[in-house]
Order: sequence, then C-alpha cells, then structure tokens
Amino acid sequence: MNSRMRIILTSLGMVAVAALVAVLVVRPMIQRTKADRATIQDRRAQLVKLERVNRRISDLQEEVRRLEGALEFFENRLPAQREVDVILREVWLIAESKSLTPRSIRTTPPQAMPRYNSQPIAMTLEGRFESFYEFLLGLECLPRITKVRQMQLAKSPLTEGVVQVDLLMDIFFEKDR
Repeated sequence: MNSRMRIILTSLGMVAVAALVAVLVVRPMIQRTKADRATIQDRRAQLVKLERVNRRISDLQEEVRRLEGALEFFENRLPAQREVDVILREVWLIAESKSLTPRSIRTTPPQAMPRYNSQPIAMTLEGRFESFYEFLLGLECLPRITKVRQMQLAKSPLTEGVVQVDLLMDIFFEKDR
C-alpha cells in the first residue's frame, strides 16, 4: 500500500469515527440538553404559578384574620341569653325617655341560627312622630345588635302629629355553649 492510499484510508477512518461520535455521542447530548431546557422552562412556569398561589394564600390568610376579627367584634356585641331581659328593659326605657307610650311588648320563641339566636319582639308604641324617630336613633345606639324587621306607622285619628307604631324587631344573642 502506498502512502497515498494510507492517507485516504486514514482520512476516511477519521471521518467515519467523527461521524460515529457525532451520531452516537453528540446528537444524544444535544437532544438531552433540549429536553433539559424544556424541563427547566416547565419548572419555571410551575414555580411562577406556585408563587402566585402562595401570594393568594397569604392574601387569603390575611383576609381570614380580618374576618375573624370582625366576627369577634360582632360576637362581643351579642348578649348572653340571660341578658335579653336587660336589653328589653333598655328598649322600654328608651321608649319612655322619648315620651312614647309602650302599649304592648310581646316576645316569641327565640330563633336558632348557626352561631347565634335571635329573640323576636313585637311592640306597639304611641307618641309623636319626632319622638318615634328619636327612639329609633336610640335603638341604633344600643351596645348590642338589634334589627328592626318590620314597622307599620298609623296616624292617630284623634290627635294631630301622634302616630301608633307596630314594630317587629330582633335582639341577637349568643347561643348557650
């Protein structure tokens, strides 16, 4: 074999080895690198989503704390059941202090709710309209939670400026624990 042929065969061998290295080593490495980059992008996208969820969870935790505070505030304004008589007396005194004549006060059985009970009270009052308005403002200033559910005003046929009021209100109180 002459040296020319040897150079050609050596060159062909080197090209064949380079081709084999490219096919067997380099190409799989490139494919693995592409797959790894795609995995990294997916993981980054998941990380961004998780960070958003984490921010929402933090916001939700703060909202839960805020709502628990509001709930505690309202629960503190609920009297115990044994204090309902005291609240009734306060309502009666407000009516009398505003020059209203309480004609009747009737209570019905308490209504049970999930976290509290309510005591419905039907009242009939009579007096000047301005006094009744002041009575409503006095109810609003009570330290406990009350709700006027229904109200009917009727003008007195005998005296000008006097109204008769039928009022249905609720006093809210704590459940017995």
